[in-house]
Amino acid sequence: MTMNEPIEDGHNDSTTSARIEGIVEQTRGDLAAGHVSDLVEALRQRFTDAGISVTEAQLHSLAGETRS
Repeated sequence: MTMNEPIEDGHNDSTTSARIEGIVEQTRGDLAAGHVSDLVEALRQRFTDAGISVTEAQLHSLAGETRS
């Protein structure tokens, strides 16, 4: 099967925000299950792997940490 037509708009409805939420949720689950030991480092790696740029402040905020 070949693509002879363009892919329709909206084929990828996953927004960056939704992708971030999914990664955070999955990583928190992995932390709870003991599969990761450092939430911030695991999130940093997963966002890098997914091609999502976040600042250090955002990273720590998503991990539930407060930084002064």
